[in-house]
Amino acid sequence: MEIKNITKYNEELLKKFLKVYYFDKIKTVRIIMNILILIVVIRFFIKKDIDALDIITFIFALFGIIEINTNMLPQFNLYRIKKKKDSILNTKIKYLFKEHNFMIDNGKKEYINYKDLYKIIETDNTYYLYINKEKALIVDKSSNSSEEIEQLTNNIKNKVSTYKYIK
Repeated sequence: MEIKNITKYNEELLKKFLKVYYFDKIKTVRIIMNILILIVVIRFFIKKDIDALDIITFIFALFGIIEINTNMLPQFNLYRIKKKKDSILNTKIKYLFKEHNFMIDNGKKEYINYKDLYKIIETDNTYYLYINKEKALIVDKSSNSSEEIEQLTNNIKNKVSTYKYIK
């Protein structure tokens, strides 16, 4: 089994990745923060004497709801990536998927075993191959046939400890 793939890290691909990465990373914190913010908002409307500190706290709570429940931070991170001098934007990475490992070629060749991956998140159009909690590779499925995608997905599911599919 050898499956070749070339992925160009374009703006749309990075935008989708940053959104999935952000919401996957903060899912537990997001629930807790939403509950705490909801308590602050309810307290604001129940309290009889509202002073300046209460108004400021309420405004920060509303900003917190917007920040953790929208694409604001992923969009900001995309903006930062675009502005970097050595940005990964428009970089092409070649992948060669084999039975037990895969090769990455971005100027130098590197082999990674599937069992060494932290986790894999699959969407309809991409795979996100997490090397560790902070570093991930994006594989665009659009250049592969449905048979290759099915074969690769089955191989990944059998070899990687954490696999998730997100629509």
